[in-house]
Amino acid sequence: MDQSQQALTLVIDQGSHASRIALFTAQGELVSLTSEDISTQSLPQGRYEQDACEILRSITNLLHAYSTERMNQLQTGRIINCCLCTQRSSIVAWNRQTGEPLSPVISWRDLRNQSLLNEIDRSDLDIHRITGLPLSGHYSASKIRWLLDNNPNVKAAQAKQQLCIAPLASFLLFHLLQEKPCLLDHTNAQRSQLFDINSLCWSEDLLQAFKINRSILPETRPVIYPYGNLNSLNIPLTAVCGDQNAAWHAYPSLQAPKALINIGTGAFIMSSASEKKQRPLLLRSIINSRDSFLEYATEGTVNGAGAAISWAQERFPCEDLFQQLPDWLEQIPCPDVFINTVSGLGSPWWCSGGEAEFLEENMTLAERYVAIIESIIFLLYKNIQQLESMPAIFFISGGLSLLDGLCQRLADLTNAKIIRFHETQSSARGCAFLANQSTETDFHEINSPQIDKEFIPQENSLISKRYEQFVGELRKRCYND
Repeated sequence: MDQSQQALTLVIDQGSHASRIALFTAQGELVSLTSEDISTQSLPQGRYEQDACEILRSITNLLHAYSTERMNQLQTGRIINCCLCTQRSSIVAWNRQTGEPLSPVISWRDLRNQSLLNEIDRSDLDIHRITGLPLSGHYSASKIRWLLDNNPNVKAAQAKQQLCIAPLASFLLFHLLQEKPCLLDHTNAQRSQLFDINSLCWSEDLLQAFKINRSILPETRPVIYPYGNLNSLNIPLTAVCGDQNAAWHAYPSLQAPKALINIGTGAFIMSSASEKKQRPLLLRSIINSRDSFLEYATEGTVNGAGAAISWAQERFPCEDLFQQLPDWLEQIPCPDVFINTVSGLGSPWWCSGGEAEFLEENMTLAERYVAIIESIIFLLYKNIQQLESMPAIFFISGGLSLLDGLCQRLADLTNAKIIRFHETQSSARGCAFLANQSTETDFHEINSPQIDKEFIPQENSLISKRYEQFVGELRKRCYND
């Protein structure tokens, strides 16, 4: 092997349920993957918090393992760079001098300040044009305002001009890099709902609307950028990206236009198809930036994917759930309908949707979980229907994509082919690709993606009927279909 083939890229992948460290070769092969779970506090009134120190500790623990015994065992090459992808829209406040967290991490799922949005004067603001996002409490701006109004530690730090509030990625960069920067990439900045995706800077109009001082926010940088050097391994960190945005780049050799579905705690669909007109119920998301280069995709977002499974596990515990789900999906072709409003409704509804519930009370445990899986499919399909044209093929990734029954029902409902690859760590793989764009390494020249399975649409009129029942119930609740 020559030196470029021996090069390795380290990926720090910080998600809602776990932190992961992955190593990829220059040809995109996964060498190793380690993870450490993190917890989420589910509080009353739809509040979700995480411990910033626990998240940081989970990453440093994993990195320490690589800097000691694991590095001694790896004979495949050397780490030449690293990158960071994170959960989006989750924010934390910290002291910009000491790095001390001043608040919990408020999760992207948290809607504690949704009511504030009713007070925002939108008469002269085209928020969707500025940010690419519909106005929603899932994004960071209302959470930042809540911390400024309600957290005494935050108030004290602001009075001393020592405050920084930003998406989680910025906090992690401060602590993981030798330079201790106060920086944030474009993709995570966008999810604050304070960032102008056209001029690539904080929007003065939106800062004024939310009464947020520009001085408490980090400086923004492109996705591909020399952010600094990693503390423990002294290697350059060359890319930062939101996790779903990173997933888009996992298989860049695929023909464009393409459409990707990624199913984790939330589920997302991204499409590169050219949209002739603005679609305000969907998102226009930055998926890459470097110097003068900028790339967008159309995005739909589902809040209750893996989060809905967690919701059900609290109410209907099942220890071996993921061992049983494949058989349940095969054995139960026609479950009743679950109205999935877990963590509120994302696109295209943008409302809370009321309480999550099963329309039929007398259901077995298996029927409940199959109904939940179908509800995720229904939410995805509603977003797909908002696209200007229906893609003929969808590429699918994420933990729940390993369920054949989910993929087949999605193919049946969309009447599109669903393709799943062997490598499901799409966010980490895509982030590694981005990191290597700053080098001369050709990440995907040798190894093209290996298909695990293709799901061909089959006639399934009953799932279409359940979908119409599902949408009809949400139409009653949201009045904005």
